[in-house]
Amino acid sequence: LLPAAPPMLRSQAMRFSAPLALCALVLATLAGVVLAADPRGIPIAPLPPFLCRPYRIPEDDRPPSNVNELRPHDIKVVMAMGDSMTAAFGATAGKLLSEPLVPREDRYLSFSGGGGSMQYTVANFIRLYNPNVVGGAPGRVTPYDDMVIDGHHPFPILKKNIGLNAALSGAVAQDLEDEVNFLYEELTTTYNETVDFENDWKLATILIGANNMCGACKNSSDSDPDKFEQALDSAINLLYQKIPRVRVNLLPMFNISQVYAWARTDKYCTRMWDTIASSECGCITPKSTTRADLEAVNVAAEEYRRRVYKIAQEWASKKLPTFTVALQPFSANVKMLNAELTSDFDCFHPSWITYANARFLSHLSPTPSLPPPCTQGERVFCQKKTKPICFA
Repeated sequence: LLPAAPPMLRSQAMRFSAPLALCALVLATLAGVVLAADPRGIPIAPLPPFLCRPYRIPEDDRPPSNVNELRPHDIKVVMAMGDSMTAAFGATAGKLLSEPLVPREDRYLSFSGGGGSMQYTVANFIRLYNPNVVGGAPGRVTPYDDMVIDGHHPFPILKKNIGLNAALSGAVAQDLEDEVNFLYEELTTTYNETVDFENDWKLATILIGANNMCGACKNSSDSDPDKFEQALDSAINLLYQKIPRVRVNLLPMFNISQVYAWARTDKYCTRMWDTIASSECGCITPKSTTRADLEAVNVAAEEYRRRVYKIAQEWASKKLPTFTVALQPFSANVKMLNAELTSDFDCFHPSWITYANARFLSHLSPTPSLPPPCTQGERVFCQKKTKPICFA
């Protein structure tokens, strides 16, 4: 069964002051969006039940010295890097004018960086085997989407709510080094008493590229595949240099253009994309989007995936004892074909159902060889203490 949607937090009412004519125009536009027909899409199969049980860990058990021998209970720290998809922007938000009036980053339910109670997240699955795991984001924060100060996206002020989910809404691959620096700072300050920085094993999940794709139709510098590859590889190298004992799970970005076809046939989504959310993705959401724009995004997505595979292979071939990069190809095939899978607010970002989907979590697996699937039909593959990591 699908898990119950997390309760929405009450938000304080917002007060606006504007000339009467402007207020009337704005309210008319918003009302037209809100009262539009409900989205349509292909029905979603229910999640497989998670029936795994923790295994007994011998008292004399010792963590492995090789990163490729990690078992679930060996992971002490969970970290995540990426953009608004990892920050879970608008995942539980309702349609325009519903509470909360300002959509939040629901980081607590992010599949790779969340740690909220009863959520289908990596940290919570690992907690089944190691109750002392840290890093999962426990709360939600207000986004600073598209805000840039001195060339950098600011991190949320309420750091206690984001844990080690370093994702930045609006981030491109070129921003990942800032996220690495944030993780280093937090590990050596906020977590210095709970984490053995030099010796504890850490798991970092990286999913990036959506915002790079959104500039592909305009040939923006951020969208260039060579620069994307250089930025991603440089960030991974910085992670290797600054933070010891890390397994990186590298996820290729799926084709984000696939939401266009059904979103543009829905009245609410169309009105949102024509007004409030028109700048969500410069090659997809504007009313002026053409087939050539969408094709540019698709071409970029395919090329980015090729570069991601290349980077993962190159790092795995180094055969470093305490650092590796494992490619998790499942994310390349994520299908966003149902309104339930995208945010009710903007019809673009993933919804809480997408984050809960077990297939979206099937990215922790043995490395470097390809593993058996973590989900087999409708059954979840459970962990064994003698086997390398595989979660779903």
